[in-house]
Amino acid sequence: MRKVNLMPIYNHNGTLCQAVNIAAFVANAQNAAAPGGPLPLLNGPGINLGVNETALANIGPDPQITRAFGLITCAAVIYTSTHPLAVAGAWVHHANAGHVSVIDVKTAIAALGHPSPASILVIFAHPGALDPGYAVSIATITGQGIPANQVVQIPNLIVSQFGINNLGWIG
Repeated sequence: MRKVNLMPIYNHNGTLCQAVNIAAFVANAQNAAAPGGPLPLLNGPGINLGVNETALANIGPDPQITRAFGLITCAAVIYTSTHPLAVAGAWVHHANAGHVSVIDVKTAIAALGHPSPASILVIFAHPGALDPGYAVSIATITGQGIPANQVVQIPNLIVSQFGINNLGWIG
């Protein structure tokens, strides 16, 4: 049964698996009664974003990993769009203490070529448990028109990094 207006929370089981496609991950989380399973992981060299750093990860043939690195209380926030005219890429934000502002969301939308917010998928991954601060940031994201059921929260990361590669695979 598809959850129309609820934000999926993906509770991993403490094991790791290969990276997975972001669109498939969001769709699976939307359709699961209790989203969860192994935590996807991307290995290899890449662009490691420190606190408050952002970057556009290009989706295409050139190998690349862009990740928020050194997550302790911060969050990796990854935005991409399913709109056919959107930039072929993902905006990656290493959000300090998980804080996402309206400007951060608008910057992500602009970096993706200003697609309709209804076409945007977001991963909000953090090493801590669910808390009110993370909830405020997610409300800021959805407050800019991104549907709540297209924002997947991954709490309690067991690794200190999360990102996306040039194929649109997250981990």
